[in-house]
Amino acid sequence: MFAERDCYAFAMKTGLRMRRDALRRYVLFRMKSLELLHFYLLTAALTEHGYTPPNDLQHDGTDFANSVRTACIGWLATIVDQTREGMNVFDLWRQLFPKHGKEIERVWKVMEPQMEVIKEFRDRVAFHVDTPLKFFAARDKVRTPSPALAAAVQSFMDLEILLLRKEDEELPDFVPAAEELLLDLELQLGISINREWFKRALILPRENYKRVFG
Repeated sequence: MFAERDCYAFAMKTGLRMRRDALRRYVLFRMKSLELLHFYLLTAALTEHGYTPPNDLQHDGTDFANSVRTACIGWLATIVDQTREGMNVFDLWRQLFPKHGKEIERVWKVMEPQMEVIKEFRDRVAFHVDTPLKFFAARDKVRTPSPALAAAVQSFMDLEILLLRKEDEELPDFVPAAEELLLDLELQLGISINREWFKRALILPRENYKRVFG
């Protein structure tokens, strides 16, 4: 009897610890995903609305959009990468949003064939620089119009928005986990974290403010 009770208690503690760790990783994902959304929206605005930041190089909005797009794909690669260098958000989503398992798997099947192209671009163009031959080869694969790559990126963004909208309903313990994480970080690192930024990022709640993801 005691052995069974001990095993049950151990399993409960292990499950709670895994849940806490997953929610803390999700805080990091939300921070990186916000940056990705910013890059995504900036790229679209620069391309579609013709905005040109003042500059002495006479570069237009498309020139700036191409630079932002480089960072955008680099961020995406790190978020979806399943190796030690990446965040592996698909596994995190599977753990935290089991109700949407079928949609997560559907999008992963769209993304998976594009993973080598995306990671190669990050490693050889966006975040690091390889030899000129490898640099331009990886760059060309992304710059050449690819319906499959475009569909993969759009599918990922659509899924990201869907799950963001489901947070309040399906992750009721996310905000307490985020608050606990920030306090732990302040105590362990001896730093002060600006919680207003986390409220603007809709990670922490804002008074009289409804969390809306467009």
